[in-house]
Amino acid sequence: MDSFWSMRVLKHNERDSCMNANSRPPFEQPRRALLATLVTIAAINAAHAEQSDPLAGIQWHLLNTGQDVPADTLPVAGNDLNVDGLYRHGIRGQGVIIGIVDSGLQIAHPDLAANVATVAGKNFANGSNDPTPFDLNGNNHGTMVGGIAGAVGANNLGVRGVAPAATLKGFNPISNEAQGDTLSNIEYSWWDGAESEDIQVSNNSWGVRPGIPSLPLAYSQDTIAAYGKAMSGTRSGLGAIYVKAAGNNFNNVSTQLADLCTTDTKKRGTGCIPAGYDPRNNLFNVITVAAVRADGVRSSYSSTGSALWVSAFGGEYGWQRQYKPDWPAIYYDPAIATTDVTSCYVGSNKNTKRENSLDSNKSAIDSTCNYTAKMNGTSAATPMVSGVAALVLETNPKLSFRDVKYILATTATRNDPNRAAVKLADGRTLVPGWTVNAAGRAYSNWYGFGVVNAARAVQVAEKFQSLGALVDTGWRSTTRTVAIGNTSSAAARLTFQVANGARNIESVQLGFRVNHSNTRQLQFVLVSPSGTRSVVQPAFTAIGSGPNGVQRNFTNWDLLSSNAFLDENATGTWTLEVTDVGQAANAASRGNLEFFKIRVLGH
Repeated sequence: MDSFWSMRVLKHNERDSCMNANSRPPFEQPRRALLATLVTIAAINAAHAEQSDPLAGIQWHLLNTGQDVPADTLPVAGNDLNVDGLYRHGIRGQGVIIGIVDSGLQIAHPDLAANVATVAGKNFANGSNDPTPFDLNGNNHGTMVGGIAGAVGANNLGVRGVAPAATLKGFNPISNEAQGDTLSNIEYSWWDGAESEDIQVSNNSWGVRPGIPSLPLAYSQDTIAAYGKAMSGTRSGLGAIYVKAAGNNFNNVSTQLADLCTTDTKKRGTGCIPAGYDPRNNLFNVITVAAVRADGVRSSYSSTGSALWVSAFGGEYGWQRQYKPDWPAIYYDPAIATTDVTSCYVGSNKNTKRENSLDSNKSAIDSTCNYTAKMNGTSAATPMVSGVAALVLETNPKLSFRDVKYILATTATRNDPNRAAVKLADGRTLVPGWTVNAAGRAYSNWYGFGVVNAARAVQVAEKFQSLGALVDTGWRSTTRTVAIGNTSSAAARLTFQVANGARNIESVQLGFRVNHSNTRQLQFVLVSPSGTRSVVQPAFTAIGSGPNGVQRNFTNWDLLSSNAFLDENATGTWTLEVTDVGQAANAASRGNLEFFKIRVLGH
């Protein structure tokens, strides 16, 4: 971090050195000494001011020294966003507006109010610009999310956000109180509403899963194009930064009736529902975020897949045995401290639900019940990335959404570097750990490009040269019936030749159609012209037809994505490879690959 600050000061020194030494006025050296002193004093005062947030010490995601937090397991030192030094140097998201697209936002919360915009957002329950939920007990999620992104810093209250000087707006399209069509309300919050016109970072800590009536799961090429055009047109054509949760369905797919994820899937360790199940997570304008624990390893619930872009900290559950005994050990690992709706009778922190030492008005840490240390999920990781994006945009507001995505990916920390691959008994890989592509970029279906690193991102953003014009192949497709075999040599393969593609890939979108009796045991791998292999849909998840498959039969998958090819050359032959890994070695094929489409985007 010191090197970043030195770089900023050096620019002024270089400017001064352009003057002839003999032409400098006699007060030049004293002036420069005074400026240096003032800079030092400002940094010290800023550091002292930020320490005035009394609960900042338990926000291990901001600064992790292995400190004591409301949990039974200590966080592992060093696993944080690398953001603390930025605060000391005055970088806090000033002038950047973050939209919290969620269940609402309690704008009168004492640790949020000073950061709330004059026009505070949109309430789809009553049409007003006050997004505060009427039901604070059932709709406190957005207030917790908002606090992680932008709770006020240096105000002698509670916690601070990742971007503690950013401006917040709230939208409640996923609230149980919202009226009208959910999809239309989301589009209003993303680009179509008057209140969303000035949003620079859009935080979306929500998603869809099987068994829950929700948003569309099929996106036509026309819909994808319309979304891309609308989202890219925000921020005066630079595009807002859309940040979205990957999902919390690695180990379960819970509905009101049952868990749709079977024991078979859980034992194999491929994950129940991948992040790409939600088509919004595959949109080019979206940054899809996974969650990791306080030791840098994937959070137990975090959905995986090739749609991931980066990770941040979601933690686990933050319980303590003295309040909630006899639960699995994972429940006692640290969660995230943030704002909760006010009152000791609603929200996550209330007198009737004491699960750790911050809970209730009997807490010796904080007795207001205005905060919780039990927030978790990819819902918690997502606003951390939104906050870092705000710090990046404060540093360089001219960056496009593609620039910001690229910066976050290429400056991320490669966490859990020894992550083991998930393999079949015969040694074949279902999900790799980390893969280094032909451009030298390390990618993981567990973490994307790794955990966001705020200081590195800001340092690169300051002098970043734009990626330039987008090179988009458009959708290309091929139709041919190929039998799906059970070995690598017998795999079904469809290929497409890309001519004059981008020199540097940013992302790849694809779709396919199969006709098979048990799609759940099919392994789908996309192979680039450089030979990099990306598992776009592993076998034995909970998705598919046949035994143990949940509701969606992906015989026709409209939209998936892979980010594993970043900076490779797009020109050449792309191959979709499909193998029936659950089929006996001597069994005949039980289905065919019939269709493959691909779109490659880059610069």
